[in-house]
Amino acid sequence: MVTMAEARGHIHAGLRSAPTTKTFRRWYESETRRLLIEAGRTASLYQAAIDAGTIIAPPRATLEEIANGHPDLESTHAARRVLEKRRARRELAEREAA
Repeated sequence: MVTMAEARGHIHAGLRSAPTTKTFRRWYESETRRLLIEAGRTASLYQAAIDAGTIIAPPRATLEEIANGHPDLESTHAARRVLEKRRARRELAEREAA
């Protein structure tokens, strides 16, 4: 089964190296189409398995969990900024309501 990550890898690899011949370009385009179709099938099979209850989808991490992540990660800093903005907005709404 082909995943979307594999299809994207093929696309980006082809974008970095410009096709030198028409034959290569045709092959690259047909291979890209094939990979995207297979990745779509894989995604639909995965979703069907989730809907059927065969597998359980991984839980999505909450913003609070992400904010408690490793301090060197940009995602941790971004989550903290979002939470701070939400807190400030909530405090402002409470002050205006009072």
